[in-house]
Amino acid sequence: MPQTSDVAVPRPALLAGVVLALCFTLTLLAAGMNLSFSVFLLPLEKALSAERGEVSSIISVALLLAGLMSPITGTLMERLGPRVLYPAGLALFASAYTIASYAENIYTLYASIGVMGGVSIACIGPVPAAVLINRWYHARVGAAMGVIYSAAGVGTLIISPAAALLIARFDWRTAYQVYAVILAVLIPVMLAMPWGKIRAGHPSYRQFHLGKADAQSPTNTDAWTLKRAIRTTSFWGMSAAFFFAGAGVISVMIHSVSFMIETGIEPVYAATVFGLIGLLSPFGATGFGALGDRIGPRRAVLLSYLLSLSAVGGLFLIKYYPSPIAIPLLVISVGLSMGARGPTVSTMASRIFSGPNFGGIYGAISMGGGMGAALGAWLGGLLQDILQTSDALLIFSSIMIVCSASPFFLVRALRQQ
Repeated sequence: MPQTSDVAVPRPALLAGVVLALCFTLTLLAAGMNLSFSVFLLPLEKALSAERGEVSSIISVALLLAGLMSPITGTLMERLGPRVLYPAGLALFASAYTIASYAENIYTLYASIGVMGGVSIACIGPVPAAVLINRWYHARVGAAMGVIYSAAGVGTLIISPAAALLIARFDWRTAYQVYAVILAVLIPVMLAMPWGKIRAGHPSYRQFHLGKADAQSPTNTDAWTLKRAIRTTSFWGMSAAFFFAGAGVISVMIHSVSFMIETGIEPVYAATVFGLIGLLSPFGATGFGALGDRIGPRRAVLLSYLLSLSAVGGLFLIKYYPSPIAIPLLVISVGLSMGARGPTVSTMASRIFSGPNFGGIYGAISMGGGMGAALGAWLGGLLQDILQTSDALLIFSSIMIVCSASPFFLVRALRQQ
């Protein structure tokens, strides 16, 4: 941890609230704009005359890079701090959408939305936020990270329907230009933040860690390092859980709008249904975070998997047995389980790998989620192209969700959480 012990932190409760709001807002933009790609899928497919799998692979590139960059951005947050990382991420994100709005071929979108967007998401997303949250909510990491992960749902609620309206009123290029302006406006706000005080952390956190300075020193052989962490089954168990959850859940999230449209639902209504998930997501993510603090993260995370499987069941009903309960089942199941794994697994990671290298370790664990999400977004489209049926999406997602739950039964250290 950087040497910030000499920085006074007045009114820590107020500043803790500012940190939570800041991390929430940035994660909302990163996740909301990323997940809104579901709304852009059909317009881009038509404009570029491309296959479904080819277009969906754009977001796969973004998700893959966001995951691969997570250990790096987690470490950079520890070393350089948010004063550098956040403005740089916003600038790159704004540039990505500006370039995308002028794209004439799919390769430009690979470079902008895929490559630049993926790196940007890693810079302003939940992994850097976890470093700050761990410093300000050390005793309530699960509940606080639940708030952060709920930002994905709120972002979906706000951004996806707005994007659908912009596309209907103007076109997808205008929607991307609006994204770029919103991100660019936030850059001077980030530069004006009191980052010295924010990096210092809550006084109780500083007292706890400075009191164990020798034991927690990065040079101490007993301190957790990434090299040491990757030798444990806990590390790989949590990485596998993130990987398979990313594949199973994102495949549903990215393709759910096109899935509903192809069953006869109007595009704007489908996007609105997708956005309604955000109404429940804050309750789900914060609820599972708080529930994990109360009953244990393992029990909480296993409950979330039951809800994820129910979401697949909702899509099945929409296609084969349309009824008044089909769409509510989808919204409730996805909304309550969306982001549930993030706060519970982050609580496990903070308990097992606590120390000055937590950012890099948690980033490496989160890398599995990005890789899985990339696979899910790509295969979710490719399997439908190959098999010529959306049933492939339902089967693939179900298998991935079951695989994601398995480490919490197979890894002893995770069973004890």
